[in-house]
Amino acid sequence: MKVFFRLIKLLKPQLPLMLLGALLSVITVLANISLPAISGWFITLMAIAGTTGITVNYFTPAAIIRFLAIVRTAGRYAERMLTHRATFNAAYLRHYFYQQLEPLLPYYQIDLRSGDLLARLQQDIDNLDNFYLRVLLPIFVVLISVPIVCYALALFSTTIAWFMLSALLVVAIVLPVISYFTSKTLAKEKTRLESHLTETLVNGISAIKTLLVYQVGTSYQRSIASITKQYYDIRYKLVKINTALNALIFLFIHLSALACLFILLPSLATGEVDSKSLVAIILLVLVSFETVSSMPLALQLLPQSLASAARLFAIIDKDKPVEVGTRQMQQGDIHFDSFTFYYPEQTKSSLTEITLSIKKGEKVAIVGASGAGKSTLVNLLMGFWPTGDGVNAGKISIAGDDLSQLNQASLRENIALMSRQGHIFDASIADNLRLAKSDVTNEEMRNACAQVNLLTFIDSLPNGFNTWLGSTGVGLSGGQVQRLQIAQILLRSAKVLILDEPTKGLDRHNEEVVMENLLAHVIDQQKSLLLITHQPLMLQQMDKIIVMEQGKITAQGSHNELINSNNYYQTLLNYF
Repeated sequence: MKVFFRLIKLLKPQLPLMLLGALLSVITVLANISLPAISGWFITLMAIAGTTGITVNYFTPAAIIRFLAIVRTAGRYAERMLTHRATFNAAYLRHYFYQQLEPLLPYYQIDLRSGDLLARLQQDIDNLDNFYLRVLLPIFVVLISVPIVCYALALFSTTIAWFMLSALLVVAIVLPVISYFTSKTLAKEKTRLESHLTETLVNGISAIKTLLVYQVGTSYQRSIASITKQYYDIRYKLVKINTALNALIFLFIHLSALACLFILLPSLATGEVDSKSLVAIILLVLVSFETVSSMPLALQLLPQSLASAARLFAIIDKDKPVEVGTRQMQQGDIHFDSFTFYYPEQTKSSLTEITLSIKKGEKVAIVGASGAGKSTLVNLLMGFWPTGDGVNAGKISIAGDDLSQLNQASLRENIALMSRQGHIFDASIADNLRLAKSDVTNEEMRNACAQVNLLTFIDSLPNGFNTWLGSTGVGLSGGQVQRLQIAQILLRSAKVLILDEPTKGLDRHNEEVVMENLLAHVIDQQKSLLLITHQPLMLQQMDKIIVMEQGKITAQGSHNELINSNNYYQTLLNYF
């Protein structure tokens, strides 16, 4: 129930609209069940008047019938409009969960997979779209309309009223609860399989070339087919449960009406109930089940909604990095003082006793095998993980200020990162460059692209800088994507540039041009440069090289010093 009430709290901004929609739904249902009852009473009355010749007032009941018909039609339209408007407004949940996820993604990126996240942000929230319209609304209608219907029946017969209360409770609670517990495990499994299937499809599409190269595409397809079969088997079982329940309810409704008829026959014989009222009561009994008709589906969807909500809450409830920094970053020396770092929810340190100084305007390279801690070190400088939380030992400072005390926006304004996972958006070349500098001029874009030897190619395109790129840089080669990302870095006004394998995939000529212009830019703008690379051409031009192994710094020095004195450094260069 904790998840249920937390979900209700999230929907609080839409509460007025939801309550109004629910009230209209109750009015519409009551009008809908009153209409057949009064119509039956009126038709019976007119039939008796026609056979006996008595005079009756037919204007009043006819007016009531017309009124109820108008209320039913107009009410249904208004109710659908308001309840669906409330449901559409509840789509802000997607935005809410994204807001909660944004600070967590860099922090927990080793635990969160893109396919799983996509499933949670899409399918799980799609399931929550049903929460108000298919779960909350039917419950509200039952709580309000059932007592009113039973009170109306009690005016004719208390026996019928108590019998119908029991019958309505059976349809509203007993049968749906049976459905709930029957489908609870299946609903959770359905939610899990939806997520697993989405994750498998996303990962398969992303790695399609790898699957083809290793000739495992067919086996991967079989795994997708297996998951799909499991998913549809679960859905089929849920549909069977729902169909069986609907059939049982249909039979129960008509048996209840028949029972009410037999209960009322003695009263009809004694004159306690007239024939007009008998017809009205039986019709009211039949249509009164509309008040609870949505409850079986509501309780079947309830476990799915709660399971989806629980999966979303499981992510956003993770401890968030607390941003306490208020100071503006100043350009200056960067110091790591015996710093040891642990990833969230891990017991083994990823960096151990890191002591490192990067002077203002200095060019420093970091080398090491995969898993040595290079990317972790530079990501720490971007503020992706807290450094002053008491878990990690040591200190990182920039211009004498503790990194944890620096404002995150100021930090990322003054430190620019080009990572290996850099992303090219589904936009034009110019728009992608504007991500680095929103007010960039055409001349600045041309100059940055010229520095990475990309301008001639762009000018050869029919639309030039307005050429549209795909979401992953479709239309550009791997080397061109790499150079476009370096151009983005050159447009930044940051005082510290961090580049992770910037020339990976570039041919010798482009590597030389890019590095020459990059270093000239750094020197001219008096920026600090932190480079992760294993390219000898680049290492020779660094002021200092840091050698890392298993989260530790094992050596520091210039290229010439290390190549002559450090065997591990020589091995790295030979390997790469």
